[in-house]
Amino acid sequence: MKKVAALTLFFFCVFILVFSAARPASAHEMYRTTAKEASDANMGSDDQEAQRAVKDFVQHVKEHRARIMSEDAQREFRNALRNSNGVWRHGDMYVITVNKADSGQQTGTSVQSGDIVFFHGKYPSAGSGSLRGIPVFERLMTEVEQANGEAVCIPDDRTGKQGRYICAVEDSHATASGARNSFIQVAGFNHERDEVDFSKVRCPDLGSGYFGQLITNSDGGSFTRTRADMVRDDASLENYVKTVNEHIASELNDAQGRPPLERMIELMPCWREENGPWKSGSIYFFIFTYTDKRFAIFNGHNPRSQDTAFHLIDDNGLNIPRAMLQELHKQDDTPGEGFLTYLWDDPSVDGDEVLCRETGVVSVASPLEDRGEGEDEQMLFCDEGAPIPGRAPGTSVKRGYFMLTDFGIGGDTDYILGSGIYPKPQGSGGGAGGCAIASGSGNELEASAFTLFLMAAELFLATSGKGRPDEKLPTRGLRAWRKDRHR
Repeated sequence: MKKVAALTLFFFCVFILVFSAARPASAHEMYRTTAKEASDANMGSDDQEAQRAVKDFVQHVKEHRARIMSEDAQREFRNALRNSNGVWRHGDMYVITVNKADSGQQTGTSVQSGDIVFFHGKYPSAGSGSLRGIPVFERLMTEVEQANGEAVCIPDDRTGKQGRYICAVEDSHATASGARNSFIQVAGFNHERDEVDFSKVRCPDLGSGYFGQLITNSDGGSFTRTRADMVRDDASLENYVKTVNEHIASELNDAQGRPPLERMIELMPCWREENGPWKSGSIYFFIFTYTDKRFAIFNGHNPRSQDTAFHLIDDNGLNIPRAMLQELHKQDDTPGEGFLTYLWDDPSVDGDEVLCRETGVVSVASPLEDRGEGEDEQMLFCDEGAPIPGRAPGTSVKRGYFMLTDFGIGGDTDYILGSGIYPKPQGSGGGAGGCAIASGSGNELEASAFTLFLMAAELFLATSGKGRPDEKLPTRGLRAWRKDRHR
């Protein structure tokens, strides 16, 4: 009897395990077509099968997204939509999410469906641009507006595209306030980067007297409104970040009830405009969520980082987000803000980037504090030319300032807003971002010691003959000096 009972229990457990393992596969009971399958069918000779596959794929995207409840999980899914692993993106088959005109996105001018790209699986920098000017895309938008929520497909009649189909379906998402915001998911529509139209983007007119004003906060603190090209040292860097915070808070509070992220997407081209008020040379700002995942919302230098989790370790082993949180949580005179020195990609330096050399999975070591048995590393997908998951994207020394903020909109999600400068040795000159670290600032490196160290390092390299460009050196200051040689 004991053997029978044991066998019964064993087979019961096996049944439960098999059933549990099978549940994710059956989560999509109606739509299962992957990007690879849709791409293969769309390039074949059977028009009916091509149309069915692309339509099934775009509905697969909608159905999968609808099952995701949390905002962090939505961002994680958008990041997965960019990965060229065949599930959600393969070759020319990828997802584009655009506005639907009757969902409240009007901004005082005539906004039609497809005028605002919320997400682009191939070109992250296409956000807030318009595809409406491409005739076949305009026809697709007209079709989906009249489809009463059903997925629609039309032939792609552009030269060299005969026989292929592009499909779209209306989708919606509940905001934190409970309102539903409608948008459109598109699949099978491949185009060139320069076909994205940004002429409808309207950047806020700040006026000639906006910058340089001394502003007093509600808590009694003050700052001077500072443009990106005015950043020279710790003080001006802090003023710049606080100016960005004030600007975004003003824009989001005047967003006419639209979700904050959508208004941010509309403004992103303005924030990335070179030599504009918010970006100049190596000076730009970044935003990520103050959650466990810490997803990137915006990066003024690299749009591809959007929706990626900010869990990065630099070449010196510094866990950057953990160090930032420690600084933000300090019980000092400036809680919720702070400075940090770390390694990063300097836009003005060639050769300091840490990027994937080819497309595929990479092994990523877990942070020491998060490791458990059998969890020393994980395999993550990496696109060629994109930052390597888990690693800081560059090796230049960066001096960052960051702060906690809710941009004045409240809600459940706070953000970390920050920026940084790339210090150079004293006397090396340089424009925006080309300043020395301010002495007495209380973070790791002081200018005088830094300069003396570089002089000693140069002497050592000159006598030892070991200054090869591809050599990994163990010191932060020395690595920064090597990169500055190539400026």
